[in-house]
Amino acid sequence: MGKYTGILLVSDWDRTVTGPDGNIPPANTEAVLRFMDEGGRLAIATGHTRLSHKSRWDKLPTNAPHIVFNGAEIYDYRAEKCLWQGPLPPEAEGLIAALMTENPELHIEIQCPGETYIFGQDWGLADIFRKMGVPIREAPLPEVPRPWVQFALSGTPKSPGAPDETAPDWFRHTSPEADAFFGAIAEAINAPETGCVASRSLPFLIEAQARGSSKGETARRLLEFLGCETLVCCGDALNDLSLLRAADRAFVAGDGAKELLAMGYELTAPSGVGVLADAISRL
Repeated sequence: MGKYTGILLVSDWDRTVTGPDGNIPPANTEAVLRFMDEGGRLAIATGHTRLSHKSRWDKLPTNAPHIVFNGAEIYDYRAEKCLWQGPLPPEAEGLIAALMTENPELHIEIQCPGETYIFGQDWGLADIFRKMGVPIREAPLPEVPRPWVQFALSGTPKSPGAPDETAPDWFRHTSPEADAFFGAIAEAINAPETGCVASRSLPFLIEAQARGSSKGETARRLLEFLGCETLVCCGDALNDLSLLRAADRAFVAGDGAKELLAMGYELTAPSGVGVLADAISRL
């Protein structure tokens, strides 16, 4: 029995584990090693796919399965085994087809366990996934093999509502036009009849999963699976909101999304200093 026995700490990756430069502050690594030595369990919850997260999952020591696809899958990287999955419902096909027709200027992905299918504009995003070890495919929508775990829609500086090229921070920058444009898409995805729920992971990125498969709901699943008692969560962006709401204790990066900073969660040091280190020091 250690100081942190019974605690499951679930953290977002980008700008929570890492700083704005994509590197992991040494303070985070030191803190999580102490946390695990004292009985704590550490997992990551990310919007990345199973394969794209595989390229980085072991850059930070963890001792629990990870949550990928924004909550739609629990995956054990050590055992290379899926422990739980909430695939998109059949209704998602009609929804995606309508979104493609109405928004041909956007990049759209259907993310499957072992590959990603792309539609619409690309802007080099497929190459980014290929470098992370994700096979990229193209096929007519009805021929994309099931299961579909998540789908995503994203814009670029040249798409409606996106920032100009001088915007200082793509992770944080938004505008009324972008909010209206992507807000309307999220509203369409969230309609009850779709069986899906939208996460605005970045100002110009929407990711969608099956209802009941949010980061927060799946973190509670993992808590039960591991037999832990207390869920502690850390995040920085709007797609972490379900995670924070599900937590017994929730921390937001000090340089996180302004919407989260105003919600009354415990604020940590900025991500470049060490979100996890600060949160663990308070437990």
